[in-house]
Parts: sequence; structure tokens; C-alpha cells
Amino acid sequence: MPTAVSDPRMVALLTGARRVARSWPGLRVEYAWRPPFEGEAVTQPNRLEVVFTAHDAVELGHGGRVHTLSVEAGAGYVVGAEPTVLRRVAEYSDTLEIFPDLALARADADEAGVARFELEPTLGPARTATFRRDATLLGAAHRLRRAVVGRGEISDIEASTLAHLLVRRVLTRQYRLPPPPAAPLDPRTVARVAEAVEARLGETLTLADLACVAGLSAFHFARSFRAATGLAPHQYVLARRIDLAKRLVLTTAEPVQEIAWSTGFENVSHFRRQFAAEIGVLPGALRAATAARA
Repeated sequence: MPTAVSDPRMVALLTGARRVARSWPGLRVEYAWRPPFEGEAVTQPNRLEVVFTAHDAVELGHGGRVHTLSVEAGAGYVVGAEPTVLRRVAEYSDTLEIFPDLALARADADEAGVARFELEPTLGPARTATFRRDATLLGAAHRLRRAVVGRGEISDIEASTLAHLLVRRVLTRQYRLPPPPAAPLDPRTVARVAEAVEARLGETLTLADLACVAGLSAFHFARSFRAATGLAPHQYVLARRIDLAKRLVLTTAEPVQEIAWSTGFENVSHFRRQFAAEIGVLPGALRAATAARA
């Protein structure tokens, strides 16, 4: 299987700190792939950010101080009107910055009974030492990343649906609103399911297993999980397995075949195809590009 990178966008991403952007009605996203960094990079305001890679000590400037944070794989956080300043990250990282149209967000907020809505930054007065995984943001981010760097085109209607889903999640977090009627899985249940997935990425997982965690029938769970995250359960598990495989490609010398088996793939060819569709390149190409920079 050849490992050369053929997509010019991915050549740019893998050979430096580059970005790939896409826009749809109501939504703009930027996927960023960054080698280890130390310096001062001012980021853009009014966005949601999902960090696909786990980190122990990221340094961000915000509110006149430097915050040292741990970041869970798949963590989501909010940046408000004041941009953050990236100061240090010790490992390769990939993030998806999501910019919902603020007019759309304020219309949704008004419909939910929230006046004068603004994005409330995660690094606000309450402050936090850890950016936690948010399965709703993560599910939508996986779908959008695949459309930006992989092989998963999405329509304007699907993109706008994801935009509304993301805004509703932010409203739920900031104002403790109940989940919408179409998504009966509350955030705590979604989080429990996400934790169960992370704990068993290398094992056999069935829809019944995850439905049991949620306390629902398999049919009801599948429909509700998709409404809450933007991904069907099998799509979410696949995306999380690929991200685990990506981390192993970057941090170990294990053969690709072994990585495929250890992350729940029995067929190595299928694993390579899915990896390229999700990440944008084959695993061997990713390893070769990062090794060349070491």
C-alpha cells in the first residue's frame, strides 16, 4: 500500500502549522494541525474548539494571565469575544475551530428565552484546570473534520443542522437549559456513553452494550444518540478508534497492522481506508511526515 501524501492540502498540513477551512450557511470551520509549539499565537474570538489530542500541560493566555491546562482527548471549550493566546503545547496537536454564525446563535437563544446571548468563555471567571471531553461537540467535530480533510462531504442542510445542535449545546451548558425534545439523551447520559466508548476502544462493542449504559432500548438509543451528537453510534465509535490509532501512530513504533488490531479493526485494508477518510492521509504517511520533522 503506498504511503505518499497525494492531497496538496494535507501536504501543507503535515509539513508545518497550517490550516484548512470550509464554510457552509451558518457555520465556518478551520482544521489545524500543529507540530509542538512554543511562542505566542493569538487565536480568533467567538468560537467553539475541539482538541482531538490529549495533552498534559498546554499554556494559554487569557484574561491577563497564563493558564496551564490538561486537555482530555476530544475536549471541547468555548472562546468568547476575547481571543486566547496559545503559548505552549509540547506534542503534535490537531484541533477543529468552529465558528457558528452569531446571528443564528442569537436567534436560537431568543427562541429558548435567553436574551442578550454571547459566547461565555470556558476560561472565564469560574476558570478550570482541565478541558473535559464533550461528546456532543466531539461528535459534530468528527463529522465536520471528515468533511474538511477526509472524504465525507456534507450538505448545506446537514451543516446548518449541526450548527443549531452546537448552539443548543452551548446554551445548555451556559444556562442549564433542558435538552431539546428531539434529543432526549441528557448531557450526563451522553457523557457516560462517551466514557464507556473510550474505555473499550480496543474491544468488541455492540449497540446493545451502549444502549445498556444509557438505560434505553437499542433502537431508541441509536436514534437519540444521533440526535444528541450528530453521529450514529457506530460512526462515533469508529471516529474515536481512528483517533486512538492516530495517537499510536504518532507516539509508538508499533507496526500499522498491530495498531489496527489493537484498536478494534480485524481487516488492515479497511483500517487504512477509514484512517485516510477520517484523518486525510494514510497512517504510514502521517508517521513518515512527523518523523521527518523530529
